[in-house]
Order: sequence, then structure tokens, then C-alpha cells
Amino acid sequence: MEPRIGFSRAVRVGAHVAVAGTAPFPPVGPGEVVPAVDRLVCGLAPATSRLLTASLGGELAGWLHVRRDPARLVAHWGTLHHVQTRPELRGRGIGGALMGYVRQVAREELGLEQLHLAARGGAGLEEFYARLGWRESGRRPGVLRFGPGDDRDEVLMHLAPL
Repeated sequence: MEPRIGFSRAVRVGAHVAVAGTAPFPPVGPGEVVPAVDRLVCGLAPATSRLLTASLGGELAGWLHVRRDPARLVAHWGTLHHVQTRPELRGRGIGGALMGYVRQVAREELGLEQLHLAARGGAGLEEFYARLGWRESGRRPGVLRFGPGDDRDEVLMHLAPL
């Protein structure tokens, strides 16, 4: 895995995941992904916001964004955002490797003690994260709307200690 990512590669993976409908939001077109990735990349900073990637055969296979708030009361933990892997490469351990890598970076480079994330319910994500040591810390029933009649829970999870 490499800790840097090219903007165009991030857009390609983000668009691929979004168009496939497997991102944490309803399916969107590639044109909607570009501004989101642009905002994310422009906000990167070594001490507070990192984009980590996983590669397979020299190609980008997945990525995630880890962010910390420097405010004293919460500076000991970080939040994961946009945890994504290419759908056709799932089941090969890429997501698990990426999650192990962020755990190491959070602990050793960012000095964090715990990580938090919000996952969509009903997609098996709770089980995936639980196998990696994450625990559910809360649930917001039906707050994510993927379409008419398709409301899902937002599952809040945390990992501590790192």
C-alpha cells in the first residue's frame, strides 16, 4: 500500500464505486464524484487529514480518508470517511489490509488512541468491521435514504485501543 494517491485515480475509483451503487450513498454519476474528491484532496494536511490507498498489481484497489479534529477534548481520536474498495476486487483482503494500515498510521503517525466511523446498515458492514475489532457504539435508525422506501440505519462504530 502507498500513502499517496493521484487525483485522477481517486476519481476513477470513487466513480466506479459510486456508479456501482456500493458506495455509502445512492448511485451517482461520475460527474458528481469529481467535486467531492476535489474537496477531499484540497483539504488534506499531514497532521489532521490523510488519504490512504491500497494497490493491487500497480492499480488503485481502494482508499479511505482519516481525519482528526485538533480540538483538545477530541484530539485523541480520528474519524474514517469514504472507506471504499473496487467492487470487482472485494473478497481479496484489500479492505482488511487498508483498515490495518489506517490503524497503524493513526497510532504511529497521528498519535491517535481510537478511531470512529459511521457505516450504512443492511450491507454487512457491521460484520466486516467487527471481524477487525471494531465495536458498535450506536445506531441511528432509518436516517440514510437511498431511495423511496429504502431507508437504512447509520451504524456508529469505534476501535479502541489502536
